[in-house]
Amino acid sequence: PRYWDAASVKLDRLIGFCIDDLNTSFNLYKSGVIDWCPSGYMPSQFIPYVRGYSDFRHGDYQGVYFYSICVTRPPLNHPDVRRALKLSVDRDAIANDLLKGSRRPWGNFAPSGYPGYQNPPGIRYDPPKAREYLARAGFPGGRGFPKISILINTSEDHRRIAEAIQAMWKRELGIPVEVFTQEWGSYLQATSALKYDVARRSWIGDYLDPNTFLSCYVTGDGNNRTGWGDPRYDRMLREAAKELDPAKRFSILREAEILLLDEGPVIP
Repeated sequence: PRYWDAASVKLDRLIGFCIDDLNTSFNLYKSGVIDWCPSGYMPSQFIPYVRGYSDFRHGDYQGVYFYSICVTRPPLNHPDVRRALKLSVDRDAIANDLLKGSRRPWGNFAPSGYPGYQNPPGIRYDPPKAREYLARAGFPGGRGFPKISILINTSEDHRRIAEAIQAMWKRELGIPVEVFTQEWGSYLQATSALKYDVARRSWIGDYLDPNTFLSCYVTGDGNNRTGWGDPRYDRMLREAAKELDPAKRFSILREAEILLLDEGPVIP
């Protein structure tokens, strides 16, 4: 009754369903049992179907989906191994084919849309170069490379993405990869304790600035969860924090992002 336009509201009540499975919730939406999915999350296979609905909205989001690598575990402690892994991920195929165009292929760690910030050239799909790096690390054609696992939390899309990358790494690099699923609490414990090889991660910006992403990978930051640290990177983030000239500050952050992408503790 205290709503400013209460006289115009024609609903007697709202009924909310707590549904864990996104496929279930969207099947209920399709059948008319529920009228709204307020989470904004939907299985990618539903995207072509719901695009025709008048209540469907789509736009850029200040978030990046990525894999983190536990760099304390051999052979993932070798930068060239991490470079091989990042260059053998076909982001276009994942975003456009697997996820039905619901995501933009992205090879950077900071998203787009920050006024004045020019994202560096992102990671590109380059299997021949990836194989060069793997050979340089001592695993030509994947020979001798131990089995690694991709850790995900329970989700249909997480599983489909992980299986696609598993196939890419096997096809392009010849390395053995398994997909390991944990429920949310166990997954958080494993990533925080660095008890994983490669893990599905994502980050959503807290404010409109690339620093909200890049500061996560300062040595020892609680959101780092890779074991990676580089004095050069830490120094650049400190310098950026003290720089009052916006253009110079963004230039420093851009160099920091270039270093982060090259060292490869994260795979956007």
